[in-house]
Amino acid sequence: MQTATYSHVGSLDIKVDFQVPPSVKVGVLPGVIFFHGGGMVAGSRHEYFPWMPGSAHGKGMIFFTADYRLIHPSTGFDIIDDIRRLFAFLADPSFSKTYLPNGISLDPTRLAVMAASGGGYPARAAALYAQPKPKAVFLLYGMGGKFLGDHWLAAKDPTVTLGPRDRLVDDETAARIISEQVSPVADSPIIAPQSGDFQPGPRSLLFRHWWRTGELLDHVLGEPVSADLRVLSAADRLAAVPAHLRPALLEAQYDGSFPPTFLLHGGADTTVPLEESQATFDTLRKLGVAVEMEVVPGGPHGLLVSLSPIKYAPGAEEAQERGMIFLARYLSRSGAKL
Repeated sequence: MQTATYSHVGSLDIKVDFQVPPSVKVGVLPGVIFFHGGGMVAGSRHEYFPWMPGSAHGKGMIFFTADYRLIHPSTGFDIIDDIRRLFAFLADPSFSKTYLPNGISLDPTRLAVMAASGGGYPARAAALYAQPKPKAVFLLYGMGGKFLGDHWLAAKDPTVTLGPRDRLVDDETAARIISEQVSPVADSPIIAPQSGDFQPGPRSLLFRHWWRTGELLDHVLGEPVSADLRVLSAADRLAAVPAHLRPALLEAQYDGSFPPTFLLHGGADTTVPLEESQATFDTLRKLGVAVEMEVVPGGPHGLLVSLSPIKYAPGAEEAQERGMIFLARYLSRSGAKL
């Protein structure tokens, strides 16, 4: 992988890694940009699954994996700004001239985005706000489809967990972690590089804390709104979100120009519930957007039954490849289906 800095925010460099298909020596190539998971509060561009670049390269795509500012002290508005900057950086002819091998260039009119879990938010932001607009979207158990639902807004019992790997954190510890996060962060790994094991740091604890308190949306939008919203019926919540905050509530911004989208989710996901993808599917279909959705029966969050070594739920690997074929279909020069 090569690395480039696509944006600077104060002393923070925000980076993107990329790799050209090894077998391609000349050509104007499409690309796919991956946004990592981590609940929007943690994670790193280095945390992608090996099948992703392999599948992308096999379809003639340049594979990108990008960092973005993480929630707290940054907000969804900052992530939107990062995504706009990333696409502008890649669309500038100087990117290909500076970073790609002689004879190879990126076609910025043929970019797609894909994302896992919390990366669903920047991927959706790209679909809504990036220029040039991505040609297609592949969301794997992606967040950002139903922030107004009870999963994110309801206050839970302090002893409730998201699963066996979850760690409880008390209010005092959470307040200390929050107070220590004073500078923007764009790279906060949650996977041990050597062992591949899950290693949640303090920022990951914030995601779990805000899920229990029902306050994650406050930090996505940058203002405390959750307490007022959770007492309303689901049908009344959107109207109660202040107008100046709605651009960062991405689920309320979809229209018929949203790119063709492939959604993949595990049927037993308790971290990002299936209703997140279902809500996106239903909305996009009503808008006339080309959209497909697959559910892996019994699949947990991440579609993994083991992280080290990696082992997927039955049917997950085949569904993941169908998502990549979907992207390739819309990145073809003619835009015609393969």
